[in-house]
Amino acid sequence: MNSRLRRFLSLSSVPLLLSCGAAAVSDTPAAALAVQTQELASGTPAGNGVVLFLNDWTTTYSVLDTQVPLNAQAAQSIITWRNGPDGIAHTGDDRRFVSIEQVDDLLYVGPAALSALETYARGTGRVELPVDGWVGTFHGVSFNVAEARRALAVVNTQSAAALQATYNVPAAAANAMVAARPFYDILKLGRLPGVDATALQNLKTATQQGAEGDPCTGAATCGPALECEGIPYDSSSPYGRCVTAVSTPGDGASCSRFVPCQDGLACHGLDSGATEGWCRPAWMSGEFTAYADLTLQGNTTPQTSTQPVVGLATVPEDITVELDLAHNNPSRLVLTLEDPGGETALLWDGPNEGTPPKRIPVTRGIPRDGSVNGLWKLHVVNPSGVGNGKLREWKLKLTSRWD
Repeated sequence: MNSRLRRFLSLSSVPLLLSCGAAAVSDTPAAALAVQTQELASGTPAGNGVVLFLNDWTTTYSVLDTQVPLNAQAAQSIITWRNGPDGIAHTGDDRRFVSIEQVDDLLYVGPAALSALETYARGTGRVELPVDGWVGTFHGVSFNVAEARRALAVVNTQSAAALQATYNVPAAAANAMVAARPFYDILKLGRLPGVDATALQNLKTATQQGAEGDPCTGAATCGPALECEGIPYDSSSPYGRCVTAVSTPGDGASCSRFVPCQDGLACHGLDSGATEGWCRPAWMSGEFTAYADLTLQGNTTPQTSTQPVVGLATVPEDITVELDLAHNNPSRLVLTLEDPGGETALLWDGPNEGTPPKRIPVTRGIPRDGSVNGLWKLHVVNPSGVGNGKLREWKLKLTSRWD
């Protein structure tokens, strides 16, 4: 699918460079830390980011102790485990982490250490996130990916005078920013001595207008010639997406697997099984991934995983679900997809249809005149109670149109 929105909503990250110098612990609110703990699971973006960081040989004891920073005992425990039984790096018995559970099991590593590791991994861009994904909170000022990118673009290019006059950054902070640049991550900026809550909040406020594909909360938060579309009515997310208000040549033209749409357009209808589709603006299609980490125990209790959808038109056209399911008796499972309006589709009936495939086009149940933006739900039930496993993640691929 030739979709720019796919790139906007893909798990894209900011540059992966470590911040320089010793770091103070950021004042992330307790509520944000609670969210971090919930998201820090194996297979999630945050979990993958932390594991990759800990397996990187440039992640030394000094980095863990002074830059993350961790308690010295927790930092040493991580390095000792990674170096293997001989205690020496770069030898045959070295070990690599494959899960957050391995990290959590180490001596002296607990919730505080895991939260600090996630904060560092997010702030340095080691966690792949969508543009509205939370990166970090510094001096009480929170940044998502798009906000961090816009702030860093300004700090890296504007003079100290311009930072003061145009972006309302206090003089001391502006001078500190210019002296310390370039900034490759928001963590370095957020922890820079001389940069306080006022400087960060003023910078964030003055760079609120988003580029095409950025999250938005209203028309005023998008740049010139852009509109804010796709804010859910069910309050499942405060965000829409900034999209171009200019019509795209070729909109409405026919297309197929062999005859693609022009740039800026995506071919709708093919994922539903049609041999010929129609071209629509690329922002009207998107992929949304739920890192469910949902345990499917050997009983008949229904389980549900949710995924908010934002930034599309108003009603769905193609609906496709992709599953990452690990289960020792998957043919027992019954899966149902529910749209934001409460309409449901029997996605897969294991007892009558067998083992669910990894990719399921939705061609039954959910009408094409309901809301596409909002909270989608995947329900999983095992009527027999036989077998157990886990729904690791599921992806919802959608195309949309105006109703």
